[in-house]
Amino acid sequence: MPYAAFCVLRDHYKTANFNIWETHKVYSAEEVAAMYDTKHKDYSDVMMHAWVQYQLHLQLSEAVDYAHQLGVFLKGDLPIGVYRHSVETWTEPELFEMDFQAGAPPDYFSDLGQNWEFPTYNWEVMKADSYAWWKKRFRLLEPYFDTMRMDHILGFFRIWKIPMDATQGVLGYFCPAIPVTNEELNLKNISFDQERFCTPYITDAILIKLFGNETELVKSHFLNSKNDGTYQFKSEYDSQRQLTEFSKESRQDWQKEKLLALAANVLFILEKNELGEEVYHPRFNMANTSSFADLPESTRSTLAEVYNNYFFVRQDRMWYEKAKEKLTVLLTSTKMLLCGEDLGLVPDSVPIVMDEFAITALKVQRMPSGNIPFYDPKNASYMNVVTTSSHDSSTLRQWWHEDRNVMQQYFNEQLHQYGTAPWDLLPQFSEMIMKQHLFTHAMLAIFPIQEFLATDARLMNPNIDNERINMPQFFHIIGATGCILI
Repeated sequence: MPYAAFCVLRDHYKTANFNIWETHKVYSAEEVAAMYDTKHKDYSDVMMHAWVQYQLHLQLSEAVDYAHQLGVFLKGDLPIGVYRHSVETWTEPELFEMDFQAGAPPDYFSDLGQNWEFPTYNWEVMKADSYAWWKKRFRLLEPYFDTMRMDHILGFFRIWKIPMDATQGVLGYFCPAIPVTNEELNLKNISFDQERFCTPYITDAILIKLFGNETELVKSHFLNSKNDGTYQFKSEYDSQRQLTEFSKESRQDWQKEKLLALAANVLFILEKNELGEEVYHPRFNMANTSSFADLPESTRSTLAEVYNNYFFVRQDRMWYEKAKEKLTVLLTSTKMLLCGEDLGLVPDSVPIVMDEFAITALKVQRMPSGNIPFYDPKNASYMNVVTTSSHDSSTLRQWWHEDRNVMQQYFNEQLHQYGTAPWDLLPQFSEMIMKQHLFTHAMLAIFPIQEFLATDARLMNPNIDNERINMPQFFHIIGATGCILI
């Protein structure tokens, strides 16, 4: 019922952003119910949207029945988030943290992290009614699918939370997390300087390295000089979002990505906790910043210990407990076989919990865990789904061109071929790769259709780049060399 009304209002105001609607900014069940009255001015439009949804349900149900008659099972997708301006956030805003954005820290897909821009969840509110909202999502999907991919299952352990004034995922932090406090740093003999550690560190040397001959122009337009020889952004440019908005409005090329990198040259992300106390989260890849490089060696050493403890030690038990708390309730609400998309920076607790709940794990050959260039599918266990690539990655044919040294190693060691790897991925080798994934102990082997087409030269797209499905946001923004590190 709310969705059809939402569609009518969205179309009327020509935007899904209900915050700027002239009416119905705040959801009212009574007002929505009134729109279904035959005498209401929007009755016909509301019923049209409701009718379309019903017809889609009938058509999909018919397709499901036909597939089942042929012995075909259907695998659906459960996205981890919802759009910021959606019917879900309109009707139940208390379930979401609208002042934050969800994303991912830097990983295989992005050197700068990813900002998905949808709001993070208010898990405590969801817990109060035993996660009814999530159970409803499972119930709605179950009639159509036999198995379900749980997108970014890491989000049930912890989410990467990004402040609204940031645009890049690199400026996020884990939630929930045990943050760093002043007391903790004092015990390590570090006097925490919030301005030095939590605001962009800008010096003449950094500016010259980034902007060269345009340094003075950047200084005069964007920066104010401080008494200690460093600089700070002017108030109107004091965040990545402000810089991004300025870049959209300005007709001049201000090298936006370099300005965003300058704004991200911090060591810690400041957060105010529920008690109003200021706590800190180490910035991802802190040691790669020029801010870190300009610290005394003893401070760098201590901060490196704090960083490693934050990311790889102190959180894992809490994440294990938080995930079990949610999944214990949710997984009993569905009969679907569940597969967790467990890619990215995976905590040690994730495979443990997935094994306990019999959730199949995803093994993408080019995204192995550990310090190896690629995963051998023969090592996959039964509770795995193996694949060559995903909707977020390049295709096999594209991957073949990404790193010649890795491909040569892959050609010799994984495909057991002698000599020099061919420049292009030949059909016979595509077939060999797929067969290596099919003849494993894994429960399922699922491939994008492009990989099937790559086994026959007659079916290949002449332009391999046209075969790619999705390009994750902020994926290698600065070309093949990755992101700017300052």
